[in-house]
Amino acid sequence: MRKNLWIWIVIILLLIASFPGLLQRSMTERENNTFELALPFQEIDQLSTANDEWNVNDVLYSLKEAGLTTVSITPFSLKWMEQKGIVSIYSDKTLQQALRFSETESDINPDDKGYYISKPVSEYYEEIIEETFHPEVRSIGDESLFFIKEDSQALSRSLGYNQETIKQIQQHDLNIIYRMENQEGLTEESISQLVDLHDEKASGVLFTGNEVVGYPNINLVKTWSDQLTEVGYHFYFIEFSMQRGMQTIARDTDYNTVRMHSIHLNNKTLPENIDQAVRAVKERNIRSLFFHLQTVEPEETLDNAVQFISEVNTKLEPQFQNGTPSPFQKIETPWWTIALLLAAGILFTYIVAELMKWKKIQWWAAIFMTLIAIGYFITQKLLLLQAFALLIAMATPIYAILSTRKMRDAKMLTISLHYGKALGISAIGILVIVGLLNGNAFITGFEAFRGVKLVYLVPLVFTVGYLFWKEGYQLLQVNVKYWHMLLIVLLGAIGFYYIARTGNHSTVSEIELMARRFLEDLLYVRPRTKEFLIGFPFYILALYVIRHNAFIGKLLLIPGIIGFLSIVNTFTHLHIPLHISLLRTGYSILIGYLIGVLLILLLKICIPLIHRLLEKRSV
Repeated sequence: MRKNLWIWIVIILLLIASFPGLLQRSMTERENNTFELALPFQEIDQLSTANDEWNVNDVLYSLKEAGLTTVSITPFSLKWMEQKGIVSIYSDKTLQQALRFSETESDINPDDKGYYISKPVSEYYEEIIEETFHPEVRSIGDESLFFIKEDSQALSRSLGYNQETIKQIQQHDLNIIYRMENQEGLTEESISQLVDLHDEKASGVLFTGNEVVGYPNINLVKTWSDQLTEVGYHFYFIEFSMQRGMQTIARDTDYNTVRMHSIHLNNKTLPENIDQAVRAVKERNIRSLFFHLQTVEPEETLDNAVQFISEVNTKLEPQFQNGTPSPFQKIETPWWTIALLLAAGILFTYIVAELMKWKKIQWWAAIFMTLIAIGYFITQKLLLLQAFALLIAMATPIYAILSTRKMRDAKMLTISLHYGKALGISAIGILVIVGLLNGNAFITGFEAFRGVKLVYLVPLVFTVGYLFWKEGYQLLQVNVKYWHMLLIVLLGAIGFYYIARTGNHSTVSEIELMARRFLEDLLYVRPRTKEFLIGFPFYILALYVIRHNAFIGKLLLIPGIIGFLSIVNTFTHLHIPLHISLLRTGYSILIGYLIGVLLILLLKICIPLIHRLLEKRSV
């Protein structure tokens, strides 16, 4: 490492010069600390009708007192008006059948296919029907009915947002989210109505279904999203559900979006739902928690919702406050910052390639990374920047492990220095990655680090090959002993656990869930198990053992690399706040070190005991 001292100094200076970008990201994430708890009005309405003693205002009052901030509303339709008893709707066949053999049967023309609709008592609803459908007015006996020609979308077509519902929500000082569906017949008039409805308490648009309004007409998507953005609306991006056309809106409006997490209170227990919601806000930049009510008895449903709302608010205070969320402030990533980071990455790759002990490979590696950097500046293709970051991410844990494995002695001071050196190398790689992939596109989750599985796999495979390529054939000739089997079983168990836990959908035992909850309550964020319980302790142990038995020491380095590739992986989850990743990694480094020291102490105690037992048996 000393022979590359000047290169290391240049790398560090380049990273320091680019550091303002990361500081801006961290400040942006920490300052955006307002979240909301949102609930569909339709479910509130249904709950109020499930108990004869309640009305909508009673339910809204209880939820508002618990800490509910926002209610979503959908446009109403003829079908909704019929359900509410505002109108009666008859198909032509139904009405013909009902009037059969009556004096008014002749009032219906059997050739006319469509719907007959009773006139609403309220002028408000009558005007909306007339403005939307321009219906004919037909007399059936003594009653005047609207007639709408047959149309498969007529009964479900959006008629706008119910002004009475809006007033009812506003009376409780609650925010409003307007939901929109990409229906046939959606017109400029529908967007204009939404523009007119905007105010400080109603500034969010949430799309219903799998696509945004206007899709697949991209020009229409951009035009309508621009109109809504100009008056002050933001758009909701549902986590784990990329609606078609949403990325177009995000890019076109400079990521004028709020990250939303959807929870159904039916799916888990109340404590699990609370933990899930709190974790989403703390750890994934979620600023809108959209939840659905539990479907049980009305009293239990309301009580469950009230507890959920109040507990989530309590657990998130004082770091977060509930209210009206807003998109993240723009994070600037100037070209010169990217250039500095690319230069640092090229020099870092040059140093890493020295592991191959062939100067030409070092130069070829540096030239290859330089070509990627030049290609990015010429084409501005984000994919090239992501490829550059991926190569750095794979190289970092490899070099951190392999460049620090040679020990002059087994003293704790030497081990600690090597541990610090490996962490320093990891920090340099991480700074290059998070510096390059910085900006609103990444923290909102629309763009991401690519190649997570490769970061888990390539360093592990490369390290095993690098450490044991000479011993590979010899290992096949060795007589297997009991302790060999024990070591193989141990490494196999670690490998199985590692593979099983890779990814977002791995199964977790009840005991581990309890342990996770305990650690989160104690430490605010939970360190990663594979780091503090496997990777770092085994790395510390390997550094001690390698001076006494090189082969076993190298075997222990295999699980040891897991800790370093895992912390790199932690920072590649760019939608996780930077300070959360730092805190989580800090805990892993400290706890992992302490467990590693404990393993060394246990080994020092156990080895003499084993020797004595073996001596007694030999006698």
